[in-house]
Parts: sequence; C-alpha cells; structure tokens
Amino acid sequence: MKKILRLLTLLLFMQSASFAQQTDNAELPAINAKNAAAFFIPEGVCSNFKLTAAKGDAWMKVYNNLTDGVKVQRVNDIRWQAATKEAALEWYNNNLNLLSEGAKDVTDQMPSPAGVAAWNVYEANDNMKKMMTSMGVKQNQYTYTFVVDKYVAKIFVGVNDATSLKESWSFVKEGLIALLKASGNPKLATLVL
Repeated sequence: MKKILRLLTLLLFMQSASFAQQTDNAELPAINAKNAAAFFIPEGVCSNFKLTAAKGDAWMKVYNNLTDGVKVQRVNDIRWQAATKEAALEWYNNNLNLLSEGAKDVTDQMPSPAGVAAWNVYEANDNMKKMMTSMGVKQNQYTYTFVVDKYVAKIFVGVNDATSLKESWSFVKEGLIALLKASGNPKLATLVL
C-alpha cells in the first residue's frame, strides 16, 4: 500500500506541477505579508491529523500521511494574493477550469461558509477515480477553492475512502479559519462551522 501511495503522491505532484505551468503567465503572486505562514492550515492541525510536511514553496504547503487507514492522507494547501479583492475575484472567476483541474463540481453539496466572497468545491472526476481504482488506491479526493478579501485559496485533500465530502470539511475549514484570522477577520473566523 505504501508503494501505491508513493506513486499517487508522485502523480499528484506532477499534476500540481502541470497546473503551475498552465497558470505560470497568469498566476497571482504568493502571499507577501510578514505573517504569510499564518494564512495556511496551521502546522498544529496537521500534526493532530498525523500529517508530515513534504516539499512546498511560498504558494503551497504539502502534507502526507502514508500510513494505511488514516483519515487524511494528502493535503496541498495553496494560497495566492491579488492587489485587491476585485482582482482576486476576477482571477478566480477567470481560472475556474484551472483551479478545478477537471474535477467534478459538487459545490451544491456544501453550504457556503462565512467570510468567503467566492466558493467552489470539487471531487475527483470519473477518470481519476478509475485510475485510482486500477492502482488499488481507495481514496476520496476533494478540492476546496475560495476567495477571502484579496486572497485566493485552493485546498486539495486526499482522504480514505470512508471519509465523505462533509467529513473532509472538518479538516479543510481550519485553512479557511487561518486565512480569515491572518487577513484581519477574526470575528468571521469564529462563524466558520
């Protein structure tokens, strides 16, 4: 199982690299605030889920847990910063196809949380599910994308096959809470359920 999960990690890394190449010309910059690390899912939350940091950069933090049966197995937490909220929304709306990476839109299955100006949720498309099954990997994959003020976020989470979309939110919401707090909206952060 560990070999399969390592292969999956490699495939997801290649998919992320491909995404970065596709958006290279239009990609927004990384968050440049002095507290940039505070905009991402806190390391303490990742530790609670027994996730280990992997290679990342100023835009993306990556965490893995390749142990069989764990709830959260892979996380790609990506953040961008635009000059204004309007510019963030424009970039977000113009890049929905790239943000979704061809995944199935399931936004209507989740209520829009407090504090977001835009919100989309995706699950792995049928081709990705077939590929995962053919490799013997039992995993559900969800991607949450949203805009808060002038910041755009994309959180990919690979969870075990028993974890539902709604259950994955219990982890992902920590990324939204962190972003709201770091961007100066701590009262809105308390409203995220």
